[in-house]
Amino acid sequence: MRSNDVEYMALHHPEYIAMVERNYWVNFVLLTLDMACYNFAFTMFSQDTILPFFVSHLTRSALLIGMVPALYFLGNFFPQLLGAFMANRVSSRKWQIFGIAVTQRLGLLMIALTVQKLDLLPRNFVLVFFFLSYAFYTSANGIIWPAYADFTSKAIIRKRGLFYGVSFGLGGLVGFGASALASRLLSQLAYPHNLQVLFWLGFSSSFISPFLMAAFREVKYPEKVRAESLKEFLGSIPRRVQAYPVFVRYLVTRALIGMGLMGNAFYAVYAIEHFQMGAGSLGIFSMVLLFSQSLLGLLWGTLGDRFGYKKVLLAAAGLIGLEAVFALLARTGWQFFGIAIFMGGVYAAGNIADPNLIFEIIPPSETSRYIGIANTLLGPVYALAPLLGGLLVDRFSHQAMFLAVLGLAVVGFLAAWKWMVEPRSRRGKYEKVGDIPNSQLPVV
Repeated sequence: MRSNDVEYMALHHPEYIAMVERNYWVNFVLLTLDMACYNFAFTMFSQDTILPFFVSHLTRSALLIGMVPALYFLGNFFPQLLGAFMANRVSSRKWQIFGIAVTQRLGLLMIALTVQKLDLLPRNFVLVFFFLSYAFYTSANGIIWPAYADFTSKAIIRKRGLFYGVSFGLGGLVGFGASALASRLLSQLAYPHNLQVLFWLGFSSSFISPFLMAAFREVKYPEKVRAESLKEFLGSIPRRVQAYPVFVRYLVTRALIGMGLMGNAFYAVYAIEHFQMGAGSLGIFSMVLLFSQSLLGLLWGTLGDRFGYKKVLLAAAGLIGLEAVFALLARTGWQFFGIAIFMGGVYAAGNIADPNLIFEIIPPSETSRYIGIANTLLGPVYALAPLLGGLLVDRFSHQAMFLAVLGLAVVGFLAAWKWMVEPRSRRGKYEKVGDIPNSQLPVV
């Protein structure tokens, strides 16, 4: 089934579609390889396993351990409005993506340097500098995403579910290999030498990706969006959000499901501490997670192409609930590898469903703007979730936090099932109210 935005472009700009089609497979391959290289490098900086493990050696505070995924989500999502504003002011997404990607690597360099000098620095200084470095890296990741997603939506005009499934599948398999290597290094080398090797390996391998970005083939989009000042851009957000009721329902549903991620930073650490598992199990946990992400990504992509991406979000909510059930019933540490399977499925579902739902809800000329709006508004929710998880653990217990995850998963599932609109339905086709000029609204 064709996406709403592609239907519009084919109807109004057939010559543009023809030029994009000529570059389709080149961009398909380059984007897929970029995802694979990204996954290898950044598996060494996993926010769910390796980085919480590092922080747990510096502090016993569950709240500070929860700061790792909190910064991951806050940095990856909150700056996206700035990224969207920057993307709307240039005609080329490709070189903007390239420049931000190179800058982003500085954050990884600072993390590697911090851990390299671990024995020479006060523990509190290491914690503060690590969090600042990680915030720099994740913020750059957030700024790049609107332009990257916009480029992808214009370059991949068919079989998007297949594209995302293959991209995340290959990326997951490469990440699986990286996790196997990480597990070996964590097991065979003593702390902190094991983390030093991991972080330098991740930093050096991250520079393959910008070379692939430089080879992207971009076709200039034929419709121009009026240049706005930053004040105009930010001031228009409330009415633009309200203008698309289907978009509002997506945001609320996604926030409810996202709150259920509060447990993801604690499952592996809890298994290691509660069941006395070795540090090498972190690498195995990551391997299982990434392998699951690869396989289920292909399933979610096929499901989304055929039946719509709302159903993929329903699957994500269901898996979050299963994570909590498994954690509550676990009697051995090995049962937590089942949770890693579900986590991989949740991440694959979110990675595939989120951009595609926005591509189908919002007109193509506004893709980067609404990607930025959605992720900036959702960022604080995702950041708050692990912090609340840490507070529940500190004040009560891990079991209390697992119960909270289960309750949120049920609420998110019901919201997606009963309230959220499928964008491909007639009600979801660029449904719009409010005062945005009709000239900015394609009619399908």
